[in-house]
Amino acid sequence: MRAFLATALAPALALPLLAAKPGPAEPSAFKDPKAALLMAVENARSIEGKDSRMLAEYGRAYLAAGDRAKAEQAFAAAVKSDAKDGETYRLIGYAWLRAGFKAEALKVFAQMQAMDPKAKNAFTKAAVLLQDAGETAAADALMEKAWNLDRGDWENVAEYGRACVRAKRLDAAATWFSRATQAAPKEERMWNEIALAYADQGTPARTSF
Repeated sequence: MRAFLATALAPALALPLLAAKPGPAEPSAFKDPKAALLMAVENARSIEGKDSRMLAEYGRAYLAAGDRAKAEQAFAAAVKSDAKDGETYRLIGYAWLRAGFKAEALKVFAQMQAMDPKAKNAFTKAAVLLQDAGETAAADALMEKAWNLDRGDWENVAEYGRACVRAKRLDAAATWFSRATQAAPKEERMWNEIALAYADQGTPARTSF
């Protein structure tokens, strides 16, 4: 009997243990912000942990918690998962910017342009992030690339113009808003977006990230 049990259990014991899926958390789990952050990101990763954009955001969480090593591991996994997705790189660059690492962010945004050279929306979002971070020259150069990819996309142009208003770069805002009007002079929403950009003094619109 013992020999039979050992033989029967051997395959089961050889199988890797499945990671436990997270369950409901008590309010006490969120009392310490850093501990709550790490608990939440680890639980998120245990559910799937393969989507490149989610992995990029996990990296941002690790950076916020001060764990650069785990952040870099998450970023590397994100790129490995989808090395051609410009938005993945944009999210990684955003994470570095939020943590105060501008040089790392600029490097990632350069990789974004090389790996996904037609990602106009990712370029625009990254340009806005750089504008907000005070990296004006890099922001303008990247937005020029986005505009040249699609000069009819007034929404991206207006979004960048709004960021210029926010940065109090009114001459630059005027240039970009003029381009938006050239793209869609009869578009009601375009004119309204320009009006609201000035009314809001450039603060992000409801639909902004």
